[in-house]
Order: sequence, then C-alpha cells, then structure tokens
Amino acid sequence: MNLSRLIERFVGRFDWTTLDLVYLRKWTVIGIIIGVLSGFLVIIGFEAVRIFSSFFLSDIVRYIQPYPEDVATLSSDYSLYVLKPWLIPVTLGLIGLIIGILSTKLSTALGKNGIDEISDEFHNKKNQFSLRISSLKSFSSILAIGSGTSGGVEDSLANTGSTLASIIGKFFKLNQEEIRIAIAAGMGSTIGGILRLPFGGAIFSLELLYRRDFVIKSLYPAFLASITSYIISGIILDWPSFLYIPQEFITKTSLQSIGAYGLIAAMIGLIGIGYVRTVQTFQKHFEDMKIPLYLKPALGGAIIGIFAIGFPEILGTGYGWLQVAALGNHQIFPLWIMFPVIIMKIFATSVSNGSRNSTGLLGPSLVIGGLIGSALITLFHSFGIFMFIDTTSATLISILAFFTASTRTPISAIVIGIEIVGSYTLLIPTVISVIISNIISGKNNYIYKNYVTNIRTQILKDKKHDSKLKNYLIRDMMTSDFYNINRNTTINDAVHIMRELNVKSLVVTNNADKFEGMVYFEHLSNVSTIQGTIESVMIYDPPMLRPLDSILDYFELISKTALSEIPVISPDDSKLVLSILTMRDVNKLLNNIDDPLLPDLQKGISNLQNIDINSSNNLDLDQDFKNSNVINRLKDNLTQ
Repeated sequence: MNLSRLIERFVGRFDWTTLDLVYLRKWTVIGIIIGVLSGFLVIIGFEAVRIFSSFFLSDIVRYIQPYPEDVATLSSDYSLYVLKPWLIPVTLGLIGLIIGILSTKLSTALGKNGIDEISDEFHNKKNQFSLRISSLKSFSSILAIGSGTSGGVEDSLANTGSTLASIIGKFFKLNQEEIRIAIAAGMGSTIGGILRLPFGGAIFSLELLYRRDFVIKSLYPAFLASITSYIISGIILDWPSFLYIPQEFITKTSLQSIGAYGLIAAMIGLIGIGYVRTVQTFQKHFEDMKIPLYLKPALGGAIIGIFAIGFPEILGTGYGWLQVAALGNHQIFPLWIMFPVIIMKIFATSVSNGSRNSTGLLGPSLVIGGLIGSALITLFHSFGIFMFIDTTSATLISILAFFTASTRTPISAIVIGIEIVGSYTLLIPTVISVIISNIISGKNNYIYKNYVTNIRTQILKDKKHDSKLKNYLIRDMMTSDFYNINRNTTINDAVHIMRELNVKSLVVTNNADKFEGMVYFEHLSNVSTIQGTIESVMIYDPPMLRPLDSILDYFELISKTALSEIPVISPDDSKLVLSILTMRDVNKLLNNIDDPLLPDLQKGISNLQNIDINSSNNLDLDQDFKNSNVINRLKDNLTQ
C-alpha cells in the first residue's frame, strides 16, 4: 500500500466536514479587529487615568498614592500624607459638576453604569449604542477616577469596547445574534485588557451577559479578542499586572486551611449582601433627591471628598492599597485603619455610583473584597487563629469570593483566580470559597441591575405565596391567530401589514414556512430606511415559550425583554410556531381567576396591553414612521 493511500485512509477516519471554516475565518478576522481596538482603548484609558491622577491628586492635592506596580519596591518608610486635604472636596465637587453638566446637556446616559447599559442593549436589542455617547461616558469616568472619585473605569471602557464591536459587526453585516456575540467579545476584551486578565475578562462577559446559557460559538471570538487586546496593551504598557502575587508568599493548601477559607468565604458572602444593598440604597436615594440632575454628581463628589480628608485611601481605584494589603505590609497599612477604610470605600463607591458620577462598580468590588480578606486574616492572626493561612492567599480568596457575591459570576471568578496566581496552587480553596460565597449571598444579590420591573416583583410574590397563577399553563391561553411574513418582505410592506391587521409583531418564516424569528413594530424605528427588508431588523433568537410552560414564565420573559408578544413553539419542532401569546390573551384568563394577588399584577402590566397601532388619531405610518417622536411614544408605552 503506497503512502498516498495511507494518508487518504487516515484523513477519512475524521469527519472534516464538521469543521466550519467560514465561521473560523469570519470570527478570526472580526475577533482580532475587536481585540486591537479594545487594546488601544485600554492603553488610552490606562494612560489617561495616570495623567489625570498625576495632575489632580499629585500636583493639586499633593497626595502621593501607591501604585500596584510600585508596591513591591515601596520603601518601608513611606508615610501617607496629603499636603492640601481641603482641596479634595473642592476638586471632586467641581469635577462632578462638569460631569453633571455634560450629562444634562449631551445625554443622561453618561451617568448610567456602562455594564448595565451593555446588558440592556444585549438582552433588549435596542440598537442604541452610540460611539459619541460611549466615548463621553469613558471620558467622564476617566476624569472622575483620575480626580479621585471612588470607582473604576472598567465599566465605562467596556461600554465603549462593546460599542466599537457593535459597529464592527454592522460593518461586516452580521445578523442580530452575531452582533450580540461581537458585543460580548468587545466587553470581555476591554475588561480583560484593563485588568490584565484575558481569559477571566472573556469568561466574565459571557457569564454576565448569557448567565447560565453559555453559547459555545461565542467562546472563540471572546477569547481571541481578549487575548489580542491583552497582547496589544501589554506590549505598549510594558505588561503591568493587576495584582502582584509572589509564589513564595503562598502556603500549600491543607484540610484545615480549606475549612478556614470556607469560614472566611461565608463571612464574605454576608458582607457582599450588605455591599449590594448599600449600593442599591444610595442609587434610590439619589434618584429620589429633588435637585437638578447636574448637581447630583457635584454633590456626590463633594461628599466623597469630605470623607476622603480623613481617609484618602478611598480616592481613585484603590488598586495600590489592595496591593499593599495583599502583601501584608502592615507598617504602611495597619489593621486599625484597614477596617474603617473598608467601610468608607463601600460608602464612597455607593455615593459615586448613586450620584451618577460615571464611575464603575467592577474594580471597587475587587478592591473591597481584597481589603476585607486581608483585614480578616490579620485580625485572626492577632488572636493566634488560622496561622496556617498566609495573608496573600486569604486576600486573593476574598477577592474572588466577594466578586462572586457581588456579580453572580462564579466561573469567571475561578478563572480569574488561576490567572492572578499563575498556577493551580489555590484552585481547591478558590472553588470551595466561590461556591460558599455564591450560596450565602443568594441568587438575587448583584451590583448590576437585572432590569427587574414591577411585573418581575409581582412574579416573585406569586411564587412566594401559593398563587393560583402557577396552576395555569401557556396552552390555556393559546389562540391560533397569528400572522407570518417572509424574511424578504420589505419594511414598508411590513408596516402596512401591521397597520391593516392592528398587530405589534409578525412571525418571520423562510420559503419552507419554517420559523426564523420575529419582527416587532418598535424595532422598525431603528432603521434608516423603510425600503430595506425585514431580514435586517428581525430578531433571530426571540424569547420563546412552549405549551406546557407556566403562565409565570410568560411574565418572567416580558419583565426581562420588554416584549409582550411571545411565540409559542411546538415541543417537538422548534421551527413550528403554534401561537403568538399576547397580553390580550392573558387578560382573558386573568379576568376569570379569583386570586387576591392579581390586581397588583394587572396594574404592573397595564401599560403593556392594548396598544393599537391604528390609533384614533389615524396616524399615517408611512409618514410617521420617520417621525421619531411618534415612534418613541409608542416604544415608551410598550416598555413602561
């Protein structure tokens, strides 16, 4: 048998046809482009924070803060001092006023959290990413952090990274599902670059956005983009590390140390609950405050500045002080000052976030978690307890436990732990601590909003009580009336169809009448021309229900997506639509149920029903389609 026959037989043993070369070529190019853009964004953000920090804190306030990369060689005779402490509240107040004016004059979105904005875009497909707004958001965040406002730049830079990725996706004419993958890759690559944790950043973005529903085909683009961003930013910035962890500082894991880590993780989980509630309390407090919007960031900055006079450690990101705590340098950062700083850091971060100072929550969560761990283990050591655990390991484990308790992303926490240590030395205690913290803190404890509406709140109440609603299934409300169009239908024709039939959604099918997606009237306002086809605006992976799902699942979906018309598909064929469930169908059932909990639920969803496209004003949709005020009013009614 000749060599060519042997090679042929060898190749024939593998099904090479399953290798999607189109997918690999496409996402290799797009992933690298996203990574390069994110890498340069990280460089700009990193250097800009340094410049602003040097100007405001070093030159004006005369506060010499430790930087993470300098801590390892920091002299033991370093002493914290601020030459002009009275300038701190003045500086932060003025910077807050500038951010407030920018937010009022340009866009109120500047003050919103960047990752919350990404999640909203990712799940609700609003197509509202704006490079101008996201760039201003990043600038505002960098300005605030550089001047000393407590927080992080990761959230806003991630928003800009996702915006760039979305633009790249549209340039390459990706569909909606692929653009979502690009958005996740942009977010992960930016976070991975700024924290110097490429794999952790990629996994964090996927876990936060997709939650339990990891999409395998999104892993390759996210990893490639994040690694590219890490390489680009690392080469230019000389490979700075997020946290310097000397291997000789870490002791080997033992059975008794696992138990101690578990106890610390349980404490961290409880503290994480308090942290999230503090953030939420200040968010609500500033939202309810009856003062002009532009004054809220100024007030928040001034408040932080007043407390920073006594505790300058809370200024900025705090990464330098985290590094000091991780190395157990108690001469520079003694225990008696560490606990008050932790409380003040939580307070300052909550005030900054609540007052819409454009600062993020991701970085402070890492810092606060590490400081708590270092303080706890130092306290235990002072009483001769847990002497077999080193300060560095306890600090790192606490970072990951607190990160999990705050963001509900345990998998990325484990990956981040491995990346920081650079080995599997702390893998077992990390996994155990993350699990314990995740359980203790509870499934609804997270710093990032989940867009919980009044409907969602009422659903939780229904589940807690023995509501009769849970006895009803989707099939009890289904009707066979729905309308479908081909994906090649023009947007203009779709508008006419919706007007004539008085419907807010249409099922999109292919030439074989198989389900391919949905098109909703509110999404038509986001296209530049009505001459295009439905294919450019349709949702390829809309929320779906099955006949045997509970009615509570329907309310759960509309609370998350703001879409009130959900396709019901066959349990045997996901390409076969059986019905479109609407609020009208649900109300017919609700009106016949005697349940004391229903009035509140019906009140919460009243604005989602009976939106008549053929309103009494006899709107000419061809003309008003181009009128953003009309569209926005319809969208507001649909999503309130």
